Amino acid sequence: MIILDASPLIHLTKIGKLEYIIGLFDFIIISNAVYKEVIEEGIKAGYTDATLILNYFKNNKIKEIKIENPDPLLEEYLHPGESESIQLADHLKCILVIDEKKGRLIAEQRKIEFLTTADVLLLLLKEGLINFDFFKKNLAKYSADGWLGAEIYQKYLEEGKKYE
Repeated sequence: MIILDASPLIHLTKIGKLEYIIGLFDFIIISNAVYKEVIEEGIKAGYTDATLILNYFKNNKIKEIKIENPDPLLEEYLHPGESESIQLADHLKCILVIDEKKGRLIAEQRKIEFLTTADVLLLLLKEGLINFDFFKKNLAKYSADGWLGAEIYQKYLEEGKKYE
């Protein structure tokens, strides 16, 4: 099982690789807050990727789980999507894909296994589901958009070259 926070869900959908993640893990779990943010608000805003994600949801490839007893401290510190995604990963003991630094720090403190979108791209490259050029292009985009610093970008690039 794998849980995706909003940003990785959106990024992986925009680059057309959500299907590959589903192929590796059978289905994706999202929290209620991520469902509202990405699907409900995305559809209202007219984002085509939100409609695509909704179709995966309707076909049971994405499953939404509601947090029954939310952690008020996490909810004060993090965005609702990150807060609920971390709580789900902790409760279900599964991998979390999260990009935001504060969320990753909390996941690390709670000993939750997590990946970033860049880690997922590296996984797809290792599995032969994307090629090195695609990997490099998307890493460069994340770096240009401020998601990866130069040092982190270089680290991923070097790791990715092993699978070129």
